Amino acid sequence: MSALHGARVRFEIRLPRDRMIPDRLRRLVRRALLSARAPALFTLGLLRWRRSAPPSPSRVGRILVVRADRLGDMALTAASLLDLRRHFKNAEITVLAPPAPLALLEAHPGVDRRVPLGAAGLPRDLVGRFDLAIDFTPDAALRGALLVNRSRARYRIGFGAAGRQACFNLKGPWADPARHVVDLNRDLIAALGATPVAACPSLYVTAQEKGEAQSRLAGLGAASPRVALHPGGHYPSQRWGPERFADLISELTGRTGAACIVMAGPGEDDLVRRICAATPDALALGALPVRGLMACLASCDLFIGNNSGPLHVATALGLPTVSLMGPTDPARFSPRGPADRVLRRDLPCSPCDRGRCWHHTCLRAIEPEEVLREAEAALASRLVLPEAR
Repeated sequence: MSALHGARVRFEIRLPRDRMIPDRLRRLVRRALLSARAPALFTLGLLRWRRSAPPSPSRVGRILVVRADRLGDMALTAASLLDLRRHFKNAEITVLAPPAPLALLEAHPGVDRRVPLGAAGLPRDLVGRFDLAIDFTPDAALRGALLVNRSRARYRIGFGAAGRQACFNLKGPWADPARHVVDLNRDLIAALGATPVAACPSLYVTAQEKGEAQSRLAGLGAASPRVALHPGGHYPSQRWGPERFADLISELTGRTGAACIVMAGPGEDDLVRRICAATPDALALGALPVRGLMACLASCDLFIGNNSGPLHVATALGLPTVSLMGPTDPARFSPRGPADRVLRRDLPCSPCDRGRCWHHTCLRAIEPEEVLREAEAALASRLVLPEAR
């Protein structure tokens, strides 16, 4: 005892290796590039002639709308197309976007023509064809702004950020990162002299598409109530664990009798396989084109998933949703419909908007039982879906 009393005990504390160093460096490089880009583009913009006021509806016969990003971004923009239609009543509206997001707009009353955006950029036959070109990209990304600039439309507008406003000749709103994307879109509509009316995203499926989806779901043995689940997400950090989805499906089926239909996007088949291997209650929908996925969503009673494209598509179709939000900023991307429920953890590090995370606490801390309670409440008070919207 006396020997121990005189002994010195040495403690060595080792901090864990920072696995995020490459990501931090990439973010620093990106910020530096944006900071360097902004003055150059701003100077270029000073040399260009700008229009002092937006065009009157009578002077606009053709409109080009550019959305150069992903599925969810297009879903969040869809309502603004209706506002454009109301204001520019006689104009032909063309949308330029990648093929998958573009497919969302089939049967949309605010669109006359859809043009797929490929690696080659703006098709030559679109150059000089439009009176007004609009870029709905609500951040510093430059591709949409460059496409609008190349269109040579008489009036060009988009969001200002890191100098990208040099591509436009009408003053648009600032791409405020603290505002919701839907509100930013409404700001852009207002900058054109229009009154934004549509407050919620809106997409549509036809009666034929919905009938085909009903047959497909019946073939899986999916009786009502039907719950669509999407375990994927563009970034790994956005995904709740597939094993937790499996636990949720087992409990939800046992307690409510719901048919749980698991959907997957490109490259997400392994997530579905892991869920189906962990529970016999999961019904794998299989690969579907975008329109088929939309129709199946419109034929369900509830959507459960991560904050990703299918979530925003489900919301735009009027489907009640329960979503799990990890690194994504809720002020910017959270669904806001009357039947949307969002689960998240407000941690000191969130929202970080990182594509990867070494601890992933924000989503790991959400338990299946929490999601189950929200899903049961949503099914108990579910809204009646609009017919073939």
